[in-house]
Amino acid sequence: MALSFASKTQELSYTKVVDYLQTSTLFENAVQFSTTQPRINLTYGSARVAVEVLTWDVHPWEERELAIVRASSCVTVNSHLGPELMDFLLTENQRMRFGAFHLGPQGEVLFAHSVLGGEGMDLLELQTCILSVVTIADTYDDLIVEQFGGQRALDLGM
Repeated sequence: MALSFASKTQELSYTKVVDYLQTSTLFENAVQFSTTQPRINLTYGSARVAVEVLTWDVHPWEERELAIVRASSCVTVNSHLGPELMDFLLTENQRMRFGAFHLGPQGEVLFAHSVLGGEGMDLLELQTCILSVVTIADTYDDLIVEQFGGQRALDLGM
């Protein structure tokens, strides 16, 4: 099945992301391209990151086709979701320059960051988006497991 795109902007953004990841020496041999959706998975250290190119349908501009590039990583699974962990994640979010922690549908700890795609997507912003997520996920997975239990997502094949 070939990839299909909802808009030219989404397709252009995906092409730019693919070009960057295929030429980046940081992610050599660590990139897997989905054949069914505009998504690229990569592994960096102990973090697995999904880079998705999504349409942005509800935005403040009229008659404009927009897309976003979102890098996200499942950091830990089955960590104790008590007030201590919530306080820790919110406090760490305040310190983050790019991206934020949030919880997934099954209570997993995630970290994600997004940038605007399209013609004006800046390579430095794209690199910062992806590198921020891989660095934070790779750093915090051990820290969260040590302090709040659970497992690193990579150890569970996520």
